[in-house]
Amino acid sequence: MSDWDTGIFDLMIDQKVCMVSTFCLPCQLAYQKATIEEHQCGIMDLLFSIICFCPCGAKVRGDIRGKYGIDGSPVADCLSITFCPCCTVAQQTRQLDIKGLKPAGFLMD
Repeated sequence: MSDWDTGIFDLMIDQKVCMVSTFCLPCQLAYQKATIEEHQCGIMDLLFSIICFCPCGAKVRGDIRGKYGIDGSPVADCLSITFCPCCTVAQQTRQLDIKGLKPAGFLMD
């Protein structure tokens, strides 16, 4: 098992990721969900991330941890997405970007 490649509070490492994660949080989470599930982001991803933000965020975080062998727990996933959603989504975006995925579509060029 390993750790995240960047810390949860390293929000300002990448200003573009910071802005997208702050001002388009449900959109960013929808892109992450689609990216980790290996399909194009669609309206259902967006609706799920808006209507069920915390459960969706915890699931996406757990899926990312599982895919890359990152230490953590479902409880920690729920706590991080509930109490620090911008930082959590930004960390997930950076992790996926470091691994070669583009979890924000055209915004990650």
